[in-house]
Amino acid sequence: MATKQSSITVSFSERLRQLRKNRDWSQGQLAQKVHIDTQKISKYERGLSTPTLETLVGIAGALEVSLDYLLTGRSYGADKVKNPQLIEKIEEVDELPGEYQQTLISVLDSFVKRYKFEKLANS
Repeated sequence: MATKQSSITVSFSERLRQLRKNRDWSQGQLAQKVHIDTQKISKYERGLSTPTLETLVGIAGALEVSLDYLLTGRSYGADKVKNPQLIEKIEEVDELPGEYQQTLISVLDSFVKRYKFEKLANS
């Protein structure tokens, strides 16, 4: 008899599989990065087992996503940024004094406004 799975389990299973495949990793490769057995990844992806919190943290770290995204599919903050160099620079800028940060925000705002204006003008 099939067991009923919760929507979070199903979503997590599908999301885990997709994130792994997006990186062209086998279940074994992901399992190795997380230091668990390949069969566990298989069970997680099929919704037959739920990982511990410690394992979830390891999976999220290996896949470079937040726990929030891994579990719910919602992105907050850096998960929405696709360019890893940009994420790295944002982290570096976060360490700068406030006036430097404000100057960079103004420069970025100018670039974004210019891009939007050019895009509008060319359409």
